[in-house]
Amino acid sequence: MKILILDDNGSLAEALVGILECNGHEADCTTTAEEALSRLQDQNYDLVLLDYKIPGNDGVWLMRQHCIPRKTKVLLMTGCMHRDVVNTMFGLGVSGYIMKPFDEAELLHNLEFFLPHHDPNPAAA
Repeated sequence: MKILILDDNGSLAEALVGILECNGHEADCTTTAEEALSRLQDQNYDLVLLDYKIPGNDGVWLMRQHCIPRKTKVLLMTGCMHRDVVNTMFGLGVSGYIMKPFDEAELLHNLEFFLPHHDPNPAAA
């Protein structure tokens, strides 16, 4: 799975890249919504891990740019969980969310929902 991470905490974003790459994913990271927008216009991603609250243009701004292809899932990462935030982000197309802080196991468990499921033995069906 090819994943774009947008988080203003550069050390967290880099740690997430390491975790994802160690688990067989391809990952890019950015710390600004503008750079994420540019990457989304230039490359195809299966999933975006999107921080809600970042300085300047935030996750809401990015979702409102209509730059994320319909087939690309978005998982909101936030420590700021309010009903209005959830409703706004889901209304803009976010597929799910994960609360900060989270650990590797929780991240990978959440990603399982977005992985394509293939029957390893289709002849047995």
